[in-house]
Amino acid sequence: MASAPITLVATLLLAALMRCQAGGPAPPQPAMFSGVFDDNMVLQRAPAKAAVFGSAMNLSSSTATVTVTVSSAEGSSKTYAAQVSENNMNWKVLLDPAEAGGDYTITCACTQGCVNSSVGGTIQNVTFGDVYFCSGQSNMELLLHFTFSRNDTLGAIAKGMYHNIRVRQFSHNSQTEETFIVPAGMGRLHPDSSTWLGAGQALALEETMSICPWCGKTNRSVLVSFSAACWYFGQALSDELAKMNDGKAPPIGLIASSVGGTKIELWTPVEELGNCKNQSCPAPVNTTTCGLLYNGMVAPFVNMSVKGYLWYQGENNVYEDTGNVLEHTGYGCMLPNMISAWRKAWSVEEGTTDPLAPFGVYTLAAGTSEGHGTHMGGFRWSETANYGVVPNPAMPNCFVASGYDLGDPWNKDCYFKNCCTHGVVEPQAPCSGDTRWSWWATNFFMGPIHPRPKLPFATRLAKAAAVVVYGAKGPATGPVIAGCFMSDDGKSISVKFNTKLLTSSEKVIVQEYNRSLEMMASAMEVCIGEVNPPYSPDAADKNWMFVNVMADSSGSGITVDLSTLSGSKPTAVRYAWQDYPCCGALDRTYTPCAPGSCPVMASPSMLPAMPFFALLEGGRCKCIPPQVCDG
Repeated sequence: MASAPITLVATLLLAALMRCQAGGPAPPQPAMFSGVFDDNMVLQRAPAKAAVFGSAMNLSSSTATVTVTVSSAEGSSKTYAAQVSENNMNWKVLLDPAEAGGDYTITCACTQGCVNSSVGGTIQNVTFGDVYFCSGQSNMELLLHFTFSRNDTLGAIAKGMYHNIRVRQFSHNSQTEETFIVPAGMGRLHPDSSTWLGAGQALALEETMSICPWCGKTNRSVLVSFSAACWYFGQALSDELAKMNDGKAPPIGLIASSVGGTKIELWTPVEELGNCKNQSCPAPVNTTTCGLLYNGMVAPFVNMSVKGYLWYQGENNVYEDTGNVLEHTGYGCMLPNMISAWRKAWSVEEGTTDPLAPFGVYTLAAGTSEGHGTHMGGFRWSETANYGVVPNPAMPNCFVASGYDLGDPWNKDCYFKNCCTHGVVEPQAPCSGDTRWSWWATNFFMGPIHPRPKLPFATRLAKAAAVVVYGAKGPATGPVIAGCFMSDDGKSISVKFNTKLLTSSEKVIVQEYNRSLEMMASAMEVCIGEVNPPYSPDAADKNWMFVNVMADSSGSGITVDLSTLSGSKPTAVRYAWQDYPCCGALDRTYTPCAPGSCPVMASPSMLPAMPFFALLEGGRCKCIPPQVCDG
């Protein structure tokens, strides 16, 4: 195995639980695949070498050999051999790079040094494509069932769309030591199915769901039990790749391995945790609380070859120091540190996973601050390693999607006021507004902490991936501040955005927004007086005022109106720095805040401006390093 071995005792115990043939348990066999492999799976396509691995037992020799045979549906086959490690009885084979598609059967058998070499493991209906590993906490784990677009997705699959996508859920698995071989069946979406399922297979299988008291116990497709953020990314990426390839998209494999209510420290290898200060696992690391989910839910997959990773986490870190990557503090350090650690673990074997494999990040959505709203602007900034844009030197070959304008349209009280429970029943007075985003039609899970508009969020991430990873034309990000300056009369600030990142076809626009409600819906604030640094959220968040914005004639900037300041000179400016910045003081008990409502956008991509914070010195912008905005 490329990575550190598990103990011999653990291997024996796990191997005793494994099956040799897909579809059900079997007695211990001389050779078997690790449980991350199963029928219907996707292996990483060329140029990477896909890997298969597992364990062997009942050995009669210290030089046992496992033979792996890959057979295509057309009748061709190729055989590979791997020596079984004498220390831990693990084996691993790197396959020749394979183009996307195909229908393969892969077998493993101990052909030398085993008591019984006549039986082994088999996985069928295997194809090659791009594999993405999805991880994080509850907004990554949130089921498709709790999202607005689920029925549209199920209908599209029923019509034959997205059958190129295959999914694999993984069980919660906390471990005090790195675990590389796991039993079969972990995370199975249906008790009578493989752990990997194609979209059509998952649609056809049904189960009785009863995961919340208000959901009822009715039969539903098991696909709605899969991660929404992971699935919708695959769906939107499939659409993007089809546009680039005459309507055809390659197979896409999605692995969902996440746990709600968890911190990034749990997902980082223990030996890497000491690289950042101001985090909850300082050296010497307590291995009973830190790194446990990396050990049990990431390590089992690091010997697989993958295309890239998706990450949606931070709600359980937002109350801490947001930090700065230059100071090696907080989340600004911990996220790029974890990304680097994962890439290192996955790329030990040359020619498998790229050492700079693409890494996509969902930034925290509106309304998910867990009561720490004053931290949210700085935290989203830290999710870019404090550069304000991705990719950057600390996060190379990464891509992000902004979610500050994609919170849940309603607050938690709307249900109790009968304002968002509609369908056959109209909303009750005094409710108003568009109720297409209703509680009745699509249930919350624990309230707005889990926003239901996951498809538009994932679509943004997929568009960024298409540009950064696959070379598509278009922007990978919304407008990014390049600089600003105050007018000579002190009545306005001109903010300019990076035209290279906008691309020639994009223009900066200002959408209509409610200019009443103390201008809060503008999402633009200026500071009068002392400025608190963006990464010091515990300091009093004072001296900030909301002001109006409008588009300028250049198509690459906006004008900030200072006429309401009565001649006072601002000391700083920030945009989209609040937890829920887009609809101001709107009472979401009675009227929904439509997703995508913040004013500053790029058009026609409709990607929102990246949040920014800049000091005003000598009438010009100065961003906090490492971000630069002095153009």
